[in-house]
Amino acid sequence: MVKKAEPVFKIQNIGIIGAGLMGVEIAAANVRHGYPVFIYDSNPSMLESVRYRAAMELADVPDEALREEMVLNIFPCDFMDLGACELIIEAIPESFDLKRQLYEDAKSIVRPGSIFASNTSTIPIERLAEVFPSPKMFIGLHFLHPVRDRELVEIIPSTKVCEVVTQRLCDYALAIEKTPLCVGDCPGFVVNRLLQPYINEAILLLQDGVSMEMVEKAAARFGMEWGPLRIMDEIGLDIVWHSGKILYESYPDRVLPSPILVSMVKKKLLGRKTGAGFYTWGHDWAENVHNRDFEPMAFNPDVQEIIEKWQRDGTLRISLTEIAGRLAAAMAMEGARIIRDDVVSEQGQVDMAAVIGLGFPEAKRGPLAWFAKESQSLR
Repeated sequence: MVKKAEPVFKIQNIGIIGAGLMGVEIAAANVRHGYPVFIYDSNPSMLESVRYRAAMELADVPDEALREEMVLNIFPCDFMDLGACELIIEAIPESFDLKRQLYEDAKSIVRPGSIFASNTSTIPIERLAEVFPSPKMFIGLHFLHPVRDRELVEIIPSTKVCEVVTQRLCDYALAIEKTPLCVGDCPGFVVNRLLQPYINEAILLLQDGVSMEMVEKAAARFGMEWGPLRIMDEIGLDIVWHSGKILYESYPDRVLPSPILVSMVKKKLLGRKTGAGFYTWGHDWAENVHNRDFEPMAFNPDVQEIIEKWQRDGTLRISLTEIAGRLAAAMAMEGARIIRDDVVSEQGQVDMAAVIGLGFPEAKRGPLAWFAKESQSLR
């Protein structure tokens, strides 16, 4: 049961812990809508460059003076300065041990009434709430990469959180022009549970001898905004691998521990943020990390060598339509499990999450709606 409401301070300014890619994207989303942002990172170099990187994230704002004003509304700060914020968003790497240590340190800054939200994408909120000093004010708030283009945010209450905190977060999401989806607590929530089988199926296709080009072309022809390999490059292969490891522990029957991903991570082929992953991103990739219009150059021949090492015997003969069907069906099957597990109550919520959270083609209305239509046509 969610606890009854208790008074909290009105959200007027935002604190962010973690000035990496997601931290900067979340900061930019907030200053776009007038929220001052105080941001902290334990790495001084990350703080030194945070305004420069935020300026790149805000490059689409046409009014230069307004853009500069937004950037100046981001304040690199010391850890203790975060105590003045009504909402603190934790956006550090997906490690329970790292988060547990941070939450221990947070005892000194979190004041009564302040909301503390984790941007975790895979770790159950109940588990994190158990190690947070004030669990009634702790909640999951999962932004999706790239934050500027993803309308959805997942809000994940624990059993200990005050009801008013959940409502405050929903109101806050709407204030920054995001669609809040309140979901039940489980590893991966909704969006990453839908994403993982999409990625898994792509890796299986590669191991079956299907080319990287065919996988991505099939996804594009189906109408996906990004193919599964592009998505992995955008997220970062190290994050994909680490998140997959967490999900594998919870869903070992359907999460693939891929030697391809392990080999890529070992070789530092992490995707866009290192200039090479499944794609090569060109010599000026570093200057375009926050440029959403920046396109990769070509498929990476170094990754092709890794794939060939782990390919099964023989080459699968399969059409683009069949490839797309496998990718979408894998997502639809997980969507059905999400409903079964009562993570959300309605099919439309799963389909909405896929469309506005993962770029599933809007014309197909979501993986469950698509699967139902395909099944009907085969009768």
